[in-house]
Amino acid sequence: MDALILFLIAAVASFVGSLQAGIVNTAVLAHTIKFGPDAGRRMAIGGAIPELIYAGIAFQFATLVLHHLGLDRAGIGALVGAILISIGLYFLFIFKPVFATNEEKLKAAGMRKGLLLGLANPQLLLFWCGVKLSLSSVGVEGHGILELLAFASGAFVGAIILLFQLVRLGRKAVERMHPNTLRTMFRLVGLVLVISGVIGIMRTRKPRDAAARDASQDVIPPDPADHGSSPAPYLHVAIAH
Repeated sequence: MDALILFLIAAVASFVGSLQAGIVNTAVLAHTIKFGPDAGRRMAIGGAIPELIYAGIAFQFATLVLHHLGLDRAGIGALVGAILISIGLYFLFIFKPVFATNEEKLKAAGMRKGLLLGLANPQLLLFWCGVKLSLSSVGVEGHGILELLAFASGAFVGAIILLFQLVRLGRKAVERMHPNTLRTMFRLVGLVLVISGVIGIMRTRKPRDAAARDASQDVIPPDPADHGSSPAPYLHVAIAH
Protein backbone atom coordinates (compact mmCIF):
# COMPACT_ATOMS: atom_id res chain seq x y z
CA MET A 1 0.00 0.00 0.00
CA ASP A 2 2.84 2.40 0.85
CA ALA A 3 4.42 1.70 -2.55
CA LEU A 4 1.22 2.73 -4.38
CA ILE A 5 0.91 5.91 -2.27
CA LEU A 6 4.55 6.76 -2.94
CA PHE A 7 4.09 6.22 -6.68
CA LEU A 8 0.97 8.40 -6.93
CA ILE A 9 2.33 11.24 -4.78
CA ALA A 10 5.68 11.21 -6.61
CA ALA A 11 3.88 11.34 -9.98
CA VAL A 12 1.77 14.33 -8.90
CA ALA A 13 4.76 16.11 -7.33
CA SER A 14 6.84 15.52 -10.45
CA PHE A 15 4.12 16.85 -12.75
CA VAL A 16 3.59 19.98 -10.64
CA GLY A 17 7.32 20.52 -10.07
CA SER A 18 8.03 20.19 -13.79
CA LEU A 19 5.65 23.05 -14.62
CA GLN A 20 8.51 25.49 -14.17
CA ALA A 21 10.04 26.75 -17.40
CA GLY A 22 13.34 24.99 -16.88
CA ILE A 23 16.06 24.08 -19.32
CA VAL A 24 14.56 20.66 -20.17
CA ASN A 25 11.10 22.09 -20.93
CA THR A 26 12.68 24.81 -23.06
CA ALA A 27 14.80 22.35 -25.01
CA VAL A 28 11.89 19.93 -25.57
CA LEU A 29 9.71 22.72 -26.91
CA ALA A 30 12.46 24.08 -29.15
CA HIS A 31 13.27 20.59 -30.43
CA THR A 32 9.59 19.89 -31.15
CA ILE A 33 9.14 23.16 -33.05
CA LYS A 34 12.29 22.63 -35.08
CA PHE A 35 12.27 18.88 -35.78
CA GLY A 36 8.70 17.74 -35.13
CA PRO A 37 6.77 15.79 -32.46
CA ASP A 38 8.68 12.49 -32.78
CA ALA A 39 12.01 14.18 -32.11
CA GLY A 40 10.40 16.12 -29.25
CA ARG A 41 9.12 12.92 -27.65
CA ARG A 42 12.54 11.29 -27.83
CA MET A 43 14.09 14.27 -26.08
CA ALA A 44 11.25 14.26 -23.53
CA ILE A 45 12.03 10.65 -22.58
CA GLY A 46 15.70 11.52 -22.10
CA GLY A 47 14.77 14.60 -20.09
CA ALA A 48 12.52 12.61 -17.75
CA ILE A 49 15.10 9.92 -16.93
CA PRO A 50 17.04 12.20 -14.52
CA GLU A 51 13.83 12.60 -12.48
CA LEU A 52 13.92 8.84 -11.90
CA ILE A 53 17.63 8.90 -11.00
CA TYR A 54 17.51 11.92 -8.70
CA ALA A 55 14.27 10.79 -7.01
CA GLY A 56 15.81 7.38 -6.29
CA ILE A 57 18.99 8.91 -4.84
CA ALA A 58 16.98 11.38 -2.74
CA PHE A 59 14.71 8.58 -1.47
CA GLN A 60 17.70 6.55 -0.30
CA PHE A 61 19.48 9.57 1.18
CA ALA A 62 16.38 10.71 3.10
CA THR A 63 15.84 7.17 4.41
CA LEU A 64 19.45 6.98 5.66
CA VAL A 65 19.15 10.41 7.29
CA LEU A 66 16.00 9.36 9.14
CA HIS A 67 17.54 6.12 10.39
CA HIS A 68 20.96 7.46 11.37
CA LEU A 69 19.77 10.68 12.98
CA GLY A 70 16.81 8.99 14.67
CA LEU A 71 14.57 11.98 14.06
CA ASP A 72 11.08 11.99 15.56
CA ARG A 73 8.06 13.64 13.94
CA ALA A 74 9.11 17.04 15.28
CA GLY A 75 12.64 16.66 13.92
CA ILE A 76 11.37 15.60 10.51
CA GLY A 77 8.96 18.54 10.49
CA ALA A 78 11.80 20.97 11.21
CA LEU A 79 13.94 19.46 8.46
CA VAL A 80 11.09 19.62 5.96
CA GLY A 81 10.44 23.23 6.97
CA ALA A 82 14.07 24.13 6.27
CA ILE A 83 13.88 22.48 2.83
CA LEU A 84 10.63 24.29 2.00
CA ILE A 85 12.21 27.61 2.96
CA SER A 86 15.25 26.85 0.77
CA ILE A 87 13.12 25.99 -2.27
CA GLY A 88 10.89 29.01 -1.64
CA LEU A 89 13.88 31.37 -1.51
CA TYR A 90 15.13 29.86 -4.76
CA PHE A 91 11.81 30.63 -6.48
CA LEU A 92 11.68 34.10 -4.95
CA PHE A 93 15.17 35.37 -5.78
CA ILE A 94 16.97 33.05 -8.22
CA PHE A 95 14.49 31.32 -10.53
CA LYS A 96 14.09 33.11 -13.88
CA PRO A 97 11.92 31.29 -16.44
CA VAL A 98 13.00 32.02 -19.99
CA PHE A 99 11.70 30.22 -23.06
CA ALA A 100 13.92 30.28 -26.11
CA THR A 101 13.32 28.54 -29.40
CA ASN A 102 17.05 28.23 -30.09
CA GLU A 103 18.68 24.87 -29.53
CA GLU A 104 20.93 24.46 -26.53
CA LYS A 105 24.57 24.22 -27.63
CA LEU A 106 25.31 20.64 -26.71
CA LYS A 107 27.10 18.09 -28.85
CA ALA A 108 24.26 15.61 -28.50
CA ALA A 109 20.84 15.01 -29.98
CA GLY A 110 17.47 13.50 -29.18
CA MET A 111 17.18 11.34 -26.09
CA ARG A 112 20.84 11.69 -25.13
CA LYS A 113 20.60 15.48 -25.22
CA GLY A 114 17.50 15.43 -23.03
CA LEU A 115 19.32 13.19 -20.56
CA LEU A 116 22.33 15.50 -20.36
CA LEU A 117 20.15 18.59 -19.88
CA GLY A 118 18.12 16.84 -17.16
CA LEU A 119 21.24 15.73 -15.29
CA ALA A 120 22.38 19.37 -15.22
CA ASN A 121 19.58 20.06 -12.74
CA PRO A 122 20.92 18.85 -9.34
CA GLN A 123 18.41 20.92 -7.33
CA LEU A 124 16.05 18.04 -8.03
CA LEU A 125 17.83 16.21 -5.22
CA LEU A 126 16.72 18.86 -2.74
CA PHE A 127 13.18 18.82 -4.11
CA TRP A 128 12.82 15.03 -3.86
CA CYS A 129 14.41 14.91 -0.40
CA GLY A 130 11.74 17.38 0.70
CA VAL A 131 8.97 15.24 -0.81
CA LYS A 132 10.24 12.04 0.86
CA LEU A 133 10.72 13.68 4.26
CA SER A 134 7.27 15.27 4.03
CA LEU A 135 5.74 11.85 3.44
CA SER A 136 7.66 10.42 6.40
CA SER A 137 6.36 13.22 8.62
CA VAL A 138 2.76 12.12 7.92
CA GLY A 139 3.42 8.41 8.45
CA VAL A 140 4.24 7.12 4.94
CA GLU A 141 7.44 5.38 5.95
CA GLY A 142 8.23 2.99 3.07
CA HIS A 143 11.97 2.34 2.83
CA GLY A 144 12.40 -0.94 0.91
CA ILE A 145 13.42 -1.62 -2.68
CA LEU A 146 9.78 -1.80 -3.83
CA GLU A 147 9.01 1.59 -2.29
CA LEU A 148 12.17 3.10 -3.78
CA LEU A 149 11.24 1.85 -7.27
CA ALA A 150 7.66 3.08 -6.85
CA PHE A 151 8.83 6.54 -5.76
CA ALA A 152 11.40 6.88 -8.56
CA SER A 153 9.10 5.54 -11.27
CA GLY A 154 6.33 7.89 -10.10
CA ALA A 155 8.72 10.82 -10.53
CA PHE A 156 9.54 9.63 -14.06
CA VAL A 157 5.89 9.13 -15.03
CA GLY A 158 4.84 12.58 -13.78
CA ALA A 159 7.66 14.27 -15.69
CA ILE A 160 7.05 12.35 -18.91
CA ILE A 161 3.32 13.16 -18.86
CA LEU A 162 4.06 16.88 -18.63
CA LEU A 163 6.81 16.82 -21.25
CA PHE A 164 4.60 14.89 -23.68
CA GLN A 165 1.92 17.54 -23.16
CA LEU A 166 4.47 20.21 -24.07
CA VAL A 167 5.33 18.25 -27.21
CA ARG A 168 1.65 18.07 -28.12
CA LEU A 169 1.09 21.77 -27.55
CA GLY A 170 4.30 22.77 -29.33
CA ARG A 171 4.45 26.47 -30.12
CA LYS A 172 1.19 27.14 -28.28
CA ALA A 173 2.91 26.19 -25.04
CA VAL A 174 5.52 28.91 -25.62
CA GLU A 175 2.78 31.48 -26.11
CA ARG A 176 0.78 30.39 -23.07
CA MET A 177 3.74 30.09 -20.69
CA HIS A 178 4.88 33.69 -20.94
CA PRO A 179 8.07 34.22 -18.86
CA ASN A 180 6.70 37.25 -16.96
CA THR A 181 3.52 35.39 -16.00
CA LEU A 182 5.50 32.36 -14.88
CA ARG A 183 7.95 34.49 -12.94
CA THR A 184 5.10 36.12 -10.98
CA MET A 185 3.43 32.75 -10.40
CA PHE A 186 6.58 31.12 -9.08
CA ARG A 187 7.41 34.08 -6.84
CA LEU A 188 4.01 33.59 -5.26
CA VAL A 189 4.72 29.87 -4.96
CA GLY A 190 8.07 30.68 -3.37
CA LEU A 191 6.45 33.01 -0.85
CA VAL A 192 3.91 30.31 0.06
CA LEU A 193 6.72 27.75 0.49
CA VAL A 194 8.72 30.05 2.76
CA ILE A 195 5.65 30.79 4.92
CA SER A 196 4.78 27.08 5.03
CA GLY A 197 8.32 26.20 6.09
CA VAL A 198 8.33 28.79 8.88
CA ILE A 199 4.92 27.62 10.14
CA GLY A 200 6.09 24.01 10.00
CA ILE A 201 9.17 24.75 12.09
CA MET A 202 7.10 26.73 14.62
CA ARG A 203 4.66 23.84 14.95
CA THR A 204 7.46 21.42 15.76
CA ARG A 205 8.43 23.58 18.74
CA LYS A 206 4.93 23.94 20.20
CA PRO A 207 4.31 20.25 20.95
CA ARG A 208 7.62 20.01 22.83
CA ASP A 209 6.85 23.08 24.94
CA ALA A 210 3.35 21.78 25.66
CA ALA A 211 4.71 18.35 26.58
CA ALA A 212 7.19 19.94 29.01
CA ARG A 213 4.41 21.94 30.67
CA ASP A 214 2.19 18.87 30.94
CA ALA A 215 5.02 16.85 32.47
CA SER A 216 5.68 19.54 35.07
CA GLN A 217 1.98 19.70 35.94
CA ASP A 218 1.79 15.93 36.36
CA VAL A 219 4.44 15.92 39.12
CA ILE A 220 2.68 15.95 42.50
CA PRO A 221 4.78 17.73 45.15
CA PRO A 222 5.32 15.74 48.36
CA ASP A 223 3.28 16.72 51.39
CA PRO A 224 5.58 17.91 54.23
CA ALA A 225 3.08 16.60 56.78
CA ASP A 226 3.54 13.09 55.45
CA HIS A 227 7.31 13.29 55.90
CA GLY A 228 6.99 14.53 59.46
CA SER A 229 4.27 12.25 60.68
CA SER A 230 5.15 8.97 59.07
CA PRO A 231 8.84 8.09 58.77
CA ALA A 232 7.96 4.40 58.51
CA PRO A 233 8.22 4.11 54.72
CA TYR A 234 11.80 5.45 54.76
CA LEU A 235 12.66 3.02 57.59
CA HIS A 236 11.33 0.08 55.58
CA VAL A 237 13.46 1.15 52.57
CA ALA A 238 16.56 1.45 54.74
CA ILE A 239 15.97 -2.02 56.30
CA ALA A 240 15.37 -3.54 52.88
CA HIS A 241 18.74 -2.20 51.65
